[in-house]
Amino acid sequence: MVSTIIPTLNEEDYLERCLISLKNQEGCEDFEIIVVDGGSSDATVKIAEKYADKIVISLEKSPSIQRNLGANMATGSLLAFIDADTVASKFWLKGIVETFQDQSIACVTGPLFPLEKIKRPYLYSLTNALQKILVRINYPLFWGASCAFRTNAFWKIEGFDEKLLTSEDHDVSLRIRKIGKVVFDDNIRAFTSHRKFLENEEKAFFSYIKDILEYFFLRNMRAHLRPNLM
Repeated sequence: MVSTIIPTLNEEDYLERCLISLKNQEGCEDFEIIVVDGGSSDATVKIAEKYADKIVISLEKSPSIQRNLGANMATGSLLAFIDADTVASKFWLKGIVETFQDQSIACVTGPLFPLEKIKRPYLYSLTNALQKILVRINYPLFWGASCAFRTNAFWKIEGFDEKLLTSEDHDVSLRIRKIGKVVFDDNIRAFTSHRKFLENEEKAFFSYIKDILEYFFLRNMRAHLRPNLM
């Protein structure tokens, strides 16, 4: 069983595509869909009711809290996280299940590509290449838009840090590496919305690179000063 968890907040324009992509998965039939809503004022919950197996209403508008709530409701031995504005490729779940046949693996991520047509699609290829390099040197900083964990490993590190409103995905990827392998699998492809970056794609890309490198160095500097943080 794979429990697929989607945090939402006013995602009526995107959520249905995400849910349909999950319902149309091939090569994996044993999965559930859990939507955790942060109090949407639009039709998000109504859309979720058409496709999701479980819907949870969160009192907090926080991706970390919502993802952990979904994980608490999950029955699967694997937890797959995808964002509401992201569409899974048709073998996304199959790739996740196959990856976890290796018992040493605690977490897996894969490449993300733009959902919309953009001027500079190569920026995603560069970002994917950077993600792959960081995973190989055991300093993973992946996106929460598409990733999966072995459930027992996820709870061993107490899930996402609920005090973090940003970089919670980078944080959990650095912590999970302490108890198992993190891998980047090219077969676990997903397509995520570029809506936040359409005005200035190039600036957004380099801002993202700057943010994750800053986070990486700050996180590791703090870890040397206070080892319990890792």
